[in-house]
Amino acid sequence: MRIKLKKNQASFPNEVLSESSLRVLELVGEGLSDIPPQISRLQNLETLSIQAPLITSLPAEIFALPKLKIFKIKGAKLTSLPEATPSMSIEKILVSQTGLKQLPSWLVMLDHLQELDLTNNSLSSLPKGFINLTKLKRLILDSNKFEKLPEDLFSMPSLKHLSLDGNDFSSEEKERITDRLGIWF
Repeated sequence: MRIKLKKNQASFPNEVLSESSLRVLELVGEGLSDIPPQISRLQNLETLSIQAPLITSLPAEIFALPKLKIFKIKGAKLTSLPEATPSMSIEKILVSQTGLKQLPSWLVMLDHLQELDLTNNSLSSLPKGFINLTKLKRLILDSNKFEKLPEDLFSMPSLKHLSLDGNDFSSEEKERITDRLGIWF
């Protein structure tokens, strides 16, 4: 089952919480400002997509959904993601245009994470242990505030796509990245 809310949706539709077979939930709402922790009732949810400019925080329960594979949020006003005990089933996280300044430490525990898109935020660092993401294939860090690429990224054999456009790298750092990874700026 899939539910997509209307663009003018102003509040979270609590009736959705009784849809136990729901697999895909798309929340798009100019007035949507919060997501209740009761979202944890959606035990079969595999994809959660949020586009709501008034959201300033997320409940930790989202990341503990046992079947969640894809989490997307765009255009919200987040500075961080909640500390949580994450579901190990998460394969793809896309957090773009949110103002995110830091990533949670639990991110490095996601054994099945294959894609991480953090485009257009305010990140300047990655959490310690990032090298533990052994299945990560795509990492998109475009338009953030990175000045130096973490050493871990040079030692990730499964990483096939790394995008770094629009960061604050010095000429020396760009040269180091080009020498080590073959990425041109």
